[in-house]
Amino acid sequence: MAVDFKGLYQRFIALEIAAERKSHFPIMEPVEKRVLHLLSAYWFDKKTMTVVEAINITDEISTSTAFRYLKKLREKGYVALIVDKIDNRVKYVSPTKQVDQYFAHLGKMMHKASNEMN
Repeated sequence: MAVDFKGLYQRFIALEIAAERKSHFPIMEPVEKRVLHLLSAYWFDKKTMTVVEAINITDEISTSTAFRYLKKLREKGYVALIVDKIDNRVKYVSPTKQVDQYFAHLGKMMHKASNEMN
């Protein structure tokens, strides 16, 4: 039996939108989500990222715009800024427990979409 990947992804998106409306997580703007997803790719590989690296994570937006969205993500509790122990001028962008819960929530939505398609 062939898997309908298009339908699976569309079902996931529908579930994500519905879950976001009922979610206790702060709502993110599309650019905030994009920045968070790019950061997540670094965190998944167990890499640390400085604020300077984070604001240069993509060429899609300017560094000032990236910094503004990084600040919004921090205010909403999705990321934390950790000061380097040796050089206090350096700050690292770190995932929070809230973002871990958010990604777990999305993972459950993907799983649910997958099960509903089978």
